[in-house]
Amino acid sequence: MTSDNTTTGDLVEIKRFFIQNDVVHEQPMSKIPGLDKQINSITDDMCGKVKTIFGDKNDHIKKGGLKKMGDSMEEGMVLVMSIWDDHAEHMLWLDSTDPPTKTEPGKGGPRGTCATTSGVPKDVEAAHPHAHVKFSDIKFGDICSTFKCSKPGPPGPTPGDKCPGGSLIACMGLCPSNPAVAYKACVETCVARCPSGEVEDILFM
Repeated sequence: MTSDNTTTGDLVEIKRFFIQNDVVHEQPMSKIPGLDKQINSITDDMCGKVKTIFGDKNDHIKKGGLKKMGDSMEEGMVLVMSIWDDHAEHMLWLDSTDPPTKTEPGKGGPRGTCATTSGVPKDVEAAHPHAHVKFSDIKFGDICSTFKCSKPGPPGPTPGDKCPGGSLIACMGLCPSNPAVAYKACVETCVARCPSGEVEDILFM
């Protein structure tokens, strides 16, 4: 998602959806103790807050954050997919505790139930010498162009500057809950059409 909802705006947010049997499921919200608002997308603000809670260096912002990534994408990228094992970290970052000494819950170390002794490449390669994978049905395009969803737009049929529903809360109640990009655009429209002094308290993350 970009700063102005166009293909030329700065990259400001990355969202992920899961689609099964044509049903779109949003990424579940995080459950990170100490986070002021739980999240289900990637933003510079999210990365900064989570890195602080986890006690990690914010290398993301040091390298230019999402804007820098968006600039790189503008230059063109190649999608590379593979099946692999991890000679550096033994995949502990995926489903174990990484680093193994960082065991305190809520601090980013525990990621799953696999033992910290698991994932040794020589063991994985010996046990699964013929492992393979097939990647298919890969699509890319503008939001809502590769799967069924409602495009962002004004809530309800009310034209002009009128407030759909008559109040900010009522207007937000008219917004589609799925996908999140449509909800966000709809709420922004409500805020613009239904001024309120309590916007900060009721807006999404």
